[in-house]
Amino acid sequence: MTDTPSQPGPPQAGGDLLAQALKDVAVYAARQAIRGRSFKRNSLLKPLDIILAELGRYPKELEFARESSKGLIFDHLQRIRGWVREAAIYEYVDLFFEQVLKQALGGHVGKLLQRERSLRSAYLVYLRQELARALLEKKQAASAEEALAQLEAEESEEEAMR
Repeated sequence: MTDTPSQPGPPQAGGDLLAQALKDVAVYAARQAIRGRSFKRNSLLKPLDIILAELGRYPKELEFARESSKGLIFDHLQRIRGWVREAAIYEYVDLFFEQVLKQALGGHVGKLLQRERSLRSAYLVYLRQELARALLEKKQAASAEEALAQLEAEESEEEAMR
């Protein structure tokens, strides 16, 4: 298993390119554990939410938004998890900016922000699928359905403990 997402196929139609780019970012996040402590929705989405928030604040300053996202994600994960791989976070942010924003959306921040809710939902689906696939590979689940159920059960247990 490699640490980088599979290479996207040949150029595709805009929607397919966006889906593949977002999936590549989510797969990378799952493989590098770029998420919060738990498998709860907010914890899984936090790194993406930081990027989207920075782009919303600085839509005309993409390089600044990129670099500030790297720092904010690193600080957040360092604080809540106690360890992070800085290089993996930088690669994650760069993947998002290059594949999702630049290649799939032509650098149009407005398009990205208009689709924020859908992007978050699709990202979460791709991320959970990759996490479930990883459980299957580690033989911690017998099927994809069981792996997803385990993720949901862990999420429910974490909620009950709060």
